[in-house]
Amino acid sequence: MSAPVRPDAPAGALPPRRRREEMCEIDYREPDGELAATVAAVVAEVLGVDRVGLDDSFYDFGGTSLQAISLCVRLEKATGLAVEPVDVLEHDVLADLVLLLSRAPEGSRG
Repeated sequence: MSAPVRPDAPAGALPPRRRREEMCEIDYREPDGELAATVAAVVAEVLGVDRVGLDDSFYDFGGTSLQAISLCVRLEKATGLAVEPVDVLEHDVLADLVLLLSRAPEGSRG
């Protein structure tokens, strides 16, 4: 369920981002390195949360198959690395997804 858009918000405005700490009970571990930071930012944007840590699962934030598809498109655009929705669903912890992407030659997956 997504957060409602404020009635006074301009057309096309995104709903406010949810706070990670309201949805996730594990301690936050900051993404390390450029790839991890980029992937974390894209995941947070797609899931509508303020931040995502290395130990956080896609499912902790209610991630769906449609969001996995959107995430794949955005990750390829942001990193040049293709990933399939099944990869996101099977490597749901951010650190695992980053590891998978770091091992993929540019443009070879997908």
